[in-house]
Amino acid sequence: MFYCVLCEKETCYVSKFCDDCRIIKNIMNVYGYKEVKDILEKVCIRNEKQRQYKIDNVEKVIEDKVDDENQTDKSYITRSKHKQSKSI
Repeated sequence: MFYCVLCEKETCYVSKFCDDCRIIKNIMNVYGYKEVKDILEKVCIRNEKQRQYKIDNVEKVIEDKVDDENQTDKSYITRSKHKQSKSI
């Protein structure tokens, strides 16, 4: 049994690459393997600064959501300043 050379998961009988990896290989042939590697590193791999920015951003969204839930409109609960008189 032969496995795909790139993903090492799919079984291949005729070629060295499975169908999905063949597409990746063709893209690498068109754009160059260094360009594809750079794109993958920029898009898929985050450095420490990018991870911290993402953490800070998610924390801010959570805090804003909690603040919005705590600041509900309670104006309908307040009493009016006018006294009502009962007439009999």
